[in-house]
Amino acid sequence: MENLHYAYVLIFIAICAVGVNFGFKLQFARKLKLFLLADSLILVIYLIWDFWAVSKGSWFFDSNQILGIMLLGKLPIEEVLFFIIVPLMTVLTYLALTKLTGWGKAKEEIK
Repeated sequence: MENLHYAYVLIFIAICAVGVNFGFKLQFARKLKLFLLADSLILVIYLIWDFWAVSKGSWFFDSNQILGIMLLGKLPIEEVLFFIIVPLMTVLTYLALTKLTGWGKAKEEIK
């Protein structure tokens, strides 16, 4: 059961992301292509960095707390999902805050 800890955190964040999207009616699906394009760059950079750090021995993943599905033999699938889900939640939180506070409207009025 301990091997699901990382996955549980990611599932919780993903559920929060879905809740924020629907709760604030953000219509994120319209921006999904742009998000995936930007996130793929982040994903590539950080996965290369993680792979390098694990190969060098500077970084490791506790085998007792991951599912055991490895990418390139070194990175757990949870790490890949982390670099997709966490940026998604960050963007959704930003969109929700701009909607709540009206920050985006102030920029539109200036133009």
